[in-house]
Order: sequence, then structure tokens, then C-alpha cells
Amino acid sequence: MKKHLAVICMVSVIFGCNAEPPITVELGRNPFWGGPQLHITAKQDTVTINDIKINRGNCKATIHERLPYQIPFGQVLKADAPTCQNLVEVYISTSEGDYNFSFDS
Repeated sequence: MKKHLAVICMVSVIFGCNAEPPITVELGRNPFWGGPQLHITAKQDTVTINDIKINRGNCKATIHERLPYQIPFGQVLKADAPTCQNLVEVYISTSEGDYNFSFDS
């Protein structure tokens, strides 16, 4: 019985790694100064955003809230990238895991 429980736990961990991120990330523009702006939307009841790194830390993220920040389902956290004009990759650490998002340049 212990062997079956161990196998079930391993399978759930493996499949959990392939789960979809609890957030969506869209690339937009800041309406005031026109620079790139990330729109991070929660797809679960509550998701905590712990950290955001743009272009592997080469661009500073200006976040409109203090991190860590809890986003309720359907709500959006905005982050500007005033020092970058070309966003290629965004790393976001959440309460549900860490995720990388890529954008076409």
C-alpha cells in the first residue's frame, strides 16, 4: 500500500509541473508615456506575485503595487518597464510556482 501511495504522489507532482500558469501575461503600452507595460491577470481565486524580472533582470520593473501582492481572480497587476523598449522575456514568481513568458520582438 505504501508503494502505491508513493507512486500516486510522484505522478501528481509530475503532472502538477505541467499545469498551466495561474496567471496570464499580456504586453501592452503605458497610456501616458507609451512604454511597454505588462498586464498580469489572475486565473485562480487568489494568486500572490512574489517577484517579476524583465529580460533576465536587465530591465527594471516598475510595479504599481508593493510585492508580494495578491491578485484576486480576474484582476490585473500592471508593471511598467521604463528602461526597456523591447521586452523579450518575463520571469514571474508566484505562490503557485515560477513561470517564464516570452514575447515576439
